[in-house]
Amino acid sequence: MAISITTAEVKRKAGIDSAVTTFDTAIGALISEMQGPIEYSIADIYLADTNNQKLQATLKLGMLEIITGECIQQLRRETGATEQFTIAGVTIGPPADGGADLIRQGGARLAPYLKSALPMDYETHCISSTIDSKLFFGCKEEV
Repeated sequence: MAISITTAEVKRKAGIDSAVTTFDTAIGALISEMQGPIEYSIADIYLADTNNQKLQATLKLGMLEIITGECIQQLRRETGATEQFTIAGVTIGPPADGGADLIRQGGARLAPYLKSALPMDYETHCISSTIDSKLFFGCKEEV
């Protein structure tokens, strides 16, 4: 994989103390599970542009945000992780949104670089099927 995401980076982004090793195995498994599919969804032209350090940093940050957001969501699904109580209009407990905002933020950051954002193959080729002949349709006509 071209971009490297580490357990320490996910823990830092999630606000987990680096001394806490309880979640390291789960975070490592999550990185292994998610990094490949996320990289696969990014257009190869951007992943291969390793000379553009700012682009690579942007791609890494987007991937890190998505993976960290999923990590936070998984931690919130554990028993007792989302307990809240309210007294006189003051709520004590973790925020309700969890890592969903971080996942959306990472997705928005990666959106321009995804394969799905590139033009479709049929949109980039000539419509004519015969060599050295005029196109069947002009520029002003709709296909």
